[in-house]
Order: sequence, then structure tokens, then C-alpha cells
Amino acid sequence: MAFAPTQPFVDDQVFTKLGTLTQSQADDYNFGIVKLDDEGIIQIYNQYCVDHFGGFRKEDAVGKNYFTQVAPCSNNFLFSGRFKRGVAGNDLDFEFDYCFTYKISPTNVKVRLYRDNQSQTNWIFLTKV
Repeated sequence: MAFAPTQPFVDDQVFTKLGTLTQSQADDYNFGIVKLDDEGIIQIYNQYCVDHFGGFRKEDAVGKNYFTQVAPCSNNFLFSGRFKRGVAGNDLDFEFDYCFTYKISPTNVKVRLYRDNQSQTNWIFLTKV
């Protein structure tokens, strides 16, 4: 299945706030924001993710491993593998199309994995396509 080309969905000003972005601030964005530690444990899971990627409330997602407990359909070479390689190399800025299938009907998304080297934080940005 071909995905339609899309414009960048992450507003550039978001990148300037990553070191201090709070759960409440993340909830204000109209795309998914997930902050992960280096092991993939969720620290922030915004309201867009709750509303569009089913199954988890924020308080239930935070503290869980994104790749094995919240979105196990992402626990593969392309998604979690790229995350792990990017974290290990301190070089993570990768955007790709993906299809979520866990706990929801197949949902096409655009994903951006990003590591903010200044704050040493890791992020997954998501939007439906």
C-alpha cells in the first residue's frame, strides 16, 4: 500500500522545547508525542496518542516499555531497532510511514524518531495519514 506524501507534521518550535516539555504542554499538540528514556520506557504520553492510538490512558502508559507493553506491533527492526541504534549512536532523527495494528484496526501513521542531544531525551512523534 502506498502512502500519500505529507508535509512535516512536527512544528519546528517543538524542537526548541524538548528539554523542558511537560506532559501538560505535550497534550496541547495535535499530533502524538511520546518521550522515552534510553530503554524505551515512556515518560510522557500525550492526549493525541490516547485519543487516536487506543487502549492506554496516559497514567497507564507512563512507566511502561513503549515497544513491548504499549505498542508491541512496533517491536521490530524498523521501529524499535532504529530507536535502539539511534540511542546507542547518539544519532536519532528518522521519519517513516508505518501501520499500527495492536488493539486498533490497521492505522497508517507517519512516525518521526528523534533524540535531542542537548537534553539527552528521546521522542516519538506520530500522526495519522
